[in-house]
Amino acid sequence: MKAATRKILLIQGGLGESVGLALERSGYPVTWVKTAKSALAQIAKDKPALVLIDLPSLQRIDAGRLCKAIKRAAEARVLALGGPGDSAEKCGCEDCVDGFIPRPLKFARVLAKVVKLMPAGQAVELRCGELALRPADGVLRKRGEETKLNPKLSRLLHYFMQHQSEVITRKTLMQQVWDTTYMGDTRTLDVHVRWLRERIEDDPTDPRYLITLRRQGYRFENPKARKTT
Repeated sequence: MKAATRKILLIQGGLGESVGLALERSGYPVTWVKTAKSALAQIAKDKPALVLIDLPSLQRIDAGRLCKAIKRAAEARVLALGGPGDSAEKCGCEDCVDGFIPRPLKFARVLAKVVKLMPAGQAVELRCGELALRPADGVLRKRGEETKLNPKLSRLLHYFMQHQSEVITRKTLMQQVWDTTYMGDTRTLDVHVRWLRERIEDDPTDPRYLITLRRQGYRFENPKARKTT
């Protein structure tokens, strides 16, 4: 691409308040529009790196024609989001999309595809205090020193950093990071929280970032911000 950009355009039904906001929390500038006409106008203005299309919300639009029009308007990659059981071939856009995800949509899967389709050199970093995480490859940087996290630790830290200062329950973490609602045995969560603290905290026994809230869950916060409030 001629100009490096991380901008994303979302042609959405009701996904602006879910997928759109989640992508923004992951560090991507996102604009969302509701119609194909407004999308093409926005593409000409913003030159996004990636266009996400929620196909079920554009029932009267020929998906193939829309994708080809997007490709003509900008050097953007296209990720289509389909309905249950859909495929790019079934929707008639197999020749012009760079990725396709059917429903049910899981944000972790959408984000993984977004990261993969972004231009080289455009890896997003999430920051909190002295910490910086690249979700694309799970690299954590603390005071200039880099550590490679395993996929589960990376996903856990990513979720915490997306929801800084929020109270996050153990149930939410099991759902969002482990994709399960089973709460019969959460020892794996305890172990991963301990491992994560060993990587991000100066003193894991006296955490400054990842705070345990008794009977509530956890809160991830910037210790520098806390000192100034």
